[in-house]
Amino acid sequence: MEKIARNTLFLLLALIFCLCQSKKRQYTTKPTKSLVNPDSDLLEVNAVAYHTSDSVTETYLEIKNENLIYKRPDTTLAFYAELKISYKLLAEPNSRRILDSSSFYLLDRAAEKVEVKSIVSKFNLKARRGNNYYLEVEVLDLNKKTKYAKNLNIYKQNYFSEQNFLLTTNGEVSFKNSFLKGEVVVVKSSNTSVSQVTVDCFFKEFGPALPPFSSKAADEFKYKPDSVFVLTLSSSQYALTMPDKGFYHVRTDLSSFEGITIYTYDKTFPGVSNSDEMINCTRYIMSKAEFEECKGAADKKAAIDKFWLTIGGSNERARELLKRYYGRVKEANKYFSSYTQGWKNDRGMIFIIYGHPTNNYRGSKEEIWVYGNEGSPSAQRFIFRKTQNPFSDNDYILERSQFYKDSWYTAVDYWRQGHVYLDNAK
Repeated sequence: MEKIARNTLFLLLALIFCLCQSKKRQYTTKPTKSLVNPDSDLLEVNAVAYHTSDSVTETYLEIKNENLIYKRPDTTLAFYAELKISYKLLAEPNSRRILDSSSFYLLDRAAEKVEVKSIVSKFNLKARRGNNYYLEVEVLDLNKKTKYAKNLNIYKQNYFSEQNFLLTTNGEVSFKNSFLKGEVVVVKSSNTSVSQVTVDCFFKEFGPALPPFSSKAADEFKYKPDSVFVLTLSSSQYALTMPDKGFYHVRTDLSSFEGITIYTYDKTFPGVSNSDEMINCTRYIMSKAEFEECKGAADKKAAIDKFWLTIGGSNERARELLKRYYGRVKEANKYFSSYTQGWKNDRGMIFIIYGHPTNNYRGSKEEIWVYGNEGSPSAQRFIFRKTQNPFSDNDYILERSQFYKDSWYTAVDYWRQGHVYLDNAK
């Protein structure tokens, strides 16, 4: 009996230890069926934080109305979408201590035909400078009885990080940081004492990510601008005309690399713009010879069409492969872009080839994507570590391993045999 009691106590202690270890991981999301799903009816919610003073942060919210339910509450011709917005400001993800919270309602009126548009609102957070925070926003579609979540890191340790700037175009707040070449972007700074800003210009083209099993080191990004210009300010806002390519990084403090970054992308971004880009982002499933042949072709459109027709075997199958592959490229650009387009970086590469993860875990410093049944020896786990760079809060690097080689070639071969690879559906 004494031995059984000791064994039982040991098992209990081991269980408590495992639970404590799992809590330390502090993942902010539970496993979900997919990270992104272009075929779902999820609501698109975007948020921008702007520090207007040492104690207040303005938060702008954009809700795309495409998947909202509009109802006619009476006999009038008007239809209405009704939303409840709730938010909580925390010291860090998973914290139980709420620093600020509130809720409010939005009512959007539409005529008999509902036009696609963005619903924009604003609320103020009580956030003191000198700290970083974590914002949780919940959007409830009262007509549909469905909740949607949007989370945002609030960085307020100093006066020169990204959220001390606000971007506007045509007098409206921009919820994106990519624009067309020649487009005029107005940058507003909350620090009214700034009399000069430095604009560092970067025009380097980055290639696609290396395979997940590669032992070759990726190109190291060094903070070395291709050119620099300085603006002397007469007010707290100024206009920048976007370059033909690359990006600007705007700084107010030369002792730090922190600032705001704005990118030049084609008007079709996050979609694929032309045959050159189609060829480039298809590199993951092309041989070197196929890639060079397409790149050097006089008619690049005919060359990339021929590639897809060859692996598809028929026009119908080729069209389906095109739609699904470049659909994944678009989603990668939308969700994973940092200082490069999303399709070029590690998460984009894995997403394009493997598709939606079966489960996704997100912590403050890493993301883990799981493909297949987690209890199965054949399940694939990709670990992406968050990196610090002055241009983006969305930069993650894959932990590469030779273990991925067989899985990678299996997935690529599946595409090349004319099939869309959906590992999580198996």
